Amino acid sequence: MRLTACLFLIIFLVSGCWSRRELNDIAIAEGVGIDISDGQFELTVQIVNPRSVTKEKGNAEVPIIVYSSKGVTLNEAVKRLTSSISRNIYFAHIRILVISEDLASKGIVNAMDYLMRGSEFRTDFDVVIARNNTAKDLLSVMTPLEKVPANYIFNSLEAAKKEWTSAVTIKLDQLSSGLVTPGKSSVVSGIQIVGEPTTGKRNNNIDYTSPRVKLQYSGNAVFKKDKLVGWLNEKESRAYSVITNQSMRSSIHLVCPDGGNIGIDIARVKSKIHAVIKNDKPEIYINTRTEGNVSDVECKINLFKTETIAYLDAQYVDFIKSNMEKTIKKTQQLGTDIYDFGEAVHRADPTYWNKVKDHWEQVFKQLEPHMNVVAKVRGTGTLGDSVVNDAKE
Repeated sequence: MRLTACLFLIIFLVSGCWSRRELNDIAIAEGVGIDISDGQFELTVQIVNPRSVTKEKGNAEVPIIVYSSKGVTLNEAVKRLTSSISRNIYFAHIRILVISEDLASKGIVNAMDYLMRGSEFRTDFDVVIARNNTAKDLLSVMTPLEKVPANYIFNSLEAAKKEWTSAVTIKLDQLSSGLVTPGKSSVVSGIQIVGEPTTGKRNNNIDYTSPRVKLQYSGNAVFKKDKLVGWLNEKESRAYSVITNQSMRSSIHLVCPDGGNIGIDIARVKSKIHAVIKNDKPEIYINTRTEGNVSDVECKINLFKTETIAYLDAQYVDFIKSNMEKTIKKTQQLGTDIYDFGEAVHRADPTYWNKVKDHWEQVFKQLEPHMNVVAKVRGTGTLGDSVVNDAKE
């Protein structure tokens, strides 16, 4: 009797896959773009073409299909989009969200509300800004190496962040947090189309050894609350990554005493920010330690001398510190604390922070951060002396 009761209990508890969706009934979205057009949202969805996955090699099947629709609200645009697709759109596999520069300049809070509120959207995908282009055009460009362009955008963003530190990754939930946190501003990487957008939509764009149209990351967008207010160029973007401890690996070049360049492969960067309240004023301290190795020598120089390494170390420090100072001054002019200096003040003295958080922008503009940069050239590679020395003798 107990066994029978347990079996009946199991039958009632096991509900089965009540929420399942068959692959034949859904269209999997990998990328989503949002533009503003005629005062309405224009939603673009990059959907994987299931036939391109099942086709044998050699068949020229387009790997993605791009659909767009407009609506006063994003929900209207999504619902209207389903009328032109024979399947329900599945948004749980989104890799990238592209927001147009035009929309970002006007404000993204309305779009963010729908994306954060909707149950079909996850919040752990990356966000980028379509610079000088629409999100629709950008998501329509066929890319090499990756069959699905959304995957190409995602992977190239990761590579740019890790190997060159000119780009940053920010998830949807992180961007949303930056909109509502007092005194905090966000940074989002910009990506643009290099070439004619119409040509990039053709499948034969990737049939060339050098594609006629490419996607390229270009600077970082600076937000004040929910609006784009300026851009960081490549040097400023790399300095931002150093200040905020997001820099991994990179490369720079220094000038030799008698002319020529010497390349430094940056292997390690660590930065810490802390604040101290003195005389009812905040003081920000940035401590940065970085190490690099000589990657190439294009001048006549003796790397065996300690004076030479000391000279390179001093140049290394000046390069890092100078770029950090210029970047901070630029963002102070914009009134955007993208470094979380306000958070450092909050940690140091919550009571003081409550006094200044409502006018933190004005306080931020007056800050003169103290920078302590320690930069060391640790290795000279597998060659002790430079081959340039022998070639010029």
